[in-house]
Amino acid sequence: MQYSRGCGGFFLKLTLPSKLSKGFCNIFPEDSYNKIQTKNNKTMTTIKRTNWTSPKRNPLAAINDLRKCLAAGYKARLIRARNEDCEHPITEENHITDFRCYDFQIGYLSTVDEIKNAHAYTDFEKHLTLNYKACYGTAEAVKKYYETGELSADNFNGMGKSHLVKVSDMVDFLEKTGDSERAQMFRQQYITGETANQRHFWDFFHLQNGYTYYKVKRFKRPLWVVQMLDKEEKQPRIPVLVHVINFLVHPLKYIPRKQVLRMSEYKSISYRIGDVIHGFTLTLQIPKKFSFK
Repeated sequence: MQYSRGCGGFFLKLTLPSKLSKGFCNIFPEDSYNKIQTKNNKTMTTIKRTNWTSPKRNPLAAINDLRKCLAAGYKARLIRARNEDCEHPITEENHITDFRCYDFQIGYLSTVDEIKNAHAYTDFEKHLTLNYKACYGTAEAVKKYYETGELSADNFNGMGKSHLVKVSDMVDFLEKTGDSERAQMFRQQYITGETANQRHFWDFFHLQNGYTYYKVKRFKRPLWVVQMLDKEEKQPRIPVLVHVINFLVHPLKYIPRKQVLRMSEYKSISYRIGDVIHGFTLTLQIPKKFSFK
């Protein structure tokens, strides 16, 4: 079955009962899919030529995407597909709060306030920086700590496998082994905050390979997405709503767009109608100081 009336059947689809629309997105033959190999050696399939834009939940927004695609000179149609089957799916933030999924990235001098106000790290990464240290030890010791939470001297060899250790666990271990000086230093920096306003060396972490900060959002129902067609394929019937929107937005092309460029000695104000090549532009250069010299 081929959805040859993907553009024109848009209004008909709205009147179909839910039972008839079940499985509507599973209408594509096998050669309609791309096979992509991900970083963690998994095969992901996506519907071909759905890379014009992200899928839309609102059919009117999808109609507008189709209008823009057709205006750019492409052949296209609207189809219904699962979000995860599209080439540019809608994503959401992937909240991974297991410290074992993170690795040491970099370390430098900073303060607690600077870390909390940093925009380059997520809230959980800041939490790791303020509560964990990067240590190096044997693989056996790392596995034991990650599974049971028990530390040993092999977790602090200074060389070996990098892993995260909670500062409170480290302080307790250092006190038990008689290294009270280092335990007091880490306690004041991380736990009590007595030296929080001073600049200390902090460790920063990021997600391990195979994990992502964003994941594909799952929807119960298929979404609307624009599928671009080959040049040899016939253009399906264009929905009437596309022509209506084109008629309504056509006068907007003749409204001048204002652009202001502020220089040290003058201000340039441009009014443009149309595009850069075929449009018309009126430019006014207003100096900051008028002089007849």
